[in-house]
Amino acid sequence: MNKRRYVVISIVALLVVISGGVICSRNEKTLKPKIGPVVEAVYALGIVTPYKEFSLRVGMSTKIERLFVWEGDAVSAGSPLVQLDGGIILRSPFSGTIAKLNRKENEIVTAQESIMTIVDPKKMYVRLSLDQESIINVRKKQKVQVSFENLRGTIIAGYVSRIYPSDGEFVVTVDVDSFPEGVLPYMTCDVAIVVREKDRALFIPQNAVINNMVYVIRNRKKLMVKVTTRKFKDGWLEVLEGDVKPEDSIVVR
Repeated sequence: MNKRRYVVISIVALLVVISGGVICSRNEKTLKPKIGPVVEAVYALGIVTPYKEFSLRVGMSTKIERLFVWEGDAVSAGSPLVQLDGGIILRSPFSGTIAKLNRKENEIVTAQESIMTIVDPKKMYVRLSLDQESIINVRKKQKVQVSFENLRGTIIAGYVSRIYPSDGEFVVTVDVDSFPEGVLPYMTCDVAIVVREKDRALFIPQNAVINNMVYVIRNRKKLMVKVTTRKFKDGWLEVLEGDVKPEDSIVVR
């Protein structure tokens, strides 16, 4: 009789092993996976930069006889800017704003010295610098969110327009449709570049994973599943690879 019972128990155990799992314990604590969106972004500080910026210079030393503009003045293309010795008048190459005035009337300006700087505040972009670790994930046309400290309720949508190295730094430029009223050249802003976006990601508790393995309860059986994960938030991990299903119950410690 005992021998027969032993044989029956052995057969049941063998069937459980063949079926690919073990019978779960009722005392084990489990949680259901979560499904939700995930957004991964690269964050940096950007500078609002005008597309058009012109520094007015002369080819030889001369005297400034008259200034027609002052800092902050708006000018049109062709407007007179300065009259030099001998009655020579230099004019604005485009419509914009006088951002900086370096010389006064009756002063001498030397060759290649900047007299003034003109910018076009109507056509601007955001320029930022990233480190090597961050730039490797950035691509052209990726979505970007731009915000300003004094305009926290306003998010400006844009996209990555250019990526290039410059003097030991990695530069990214961001184009936006339009800036809010009051934004001026050279203002700083917060930039978030969306480098990865997924509408339906699967998340499991962090305390369920040991050495890239997780136990799941599926069809009343306890299975060990190998997973590749990425840290999410609040003690949860995003499952990048692994046979974990939304209907599974995850065994947690």
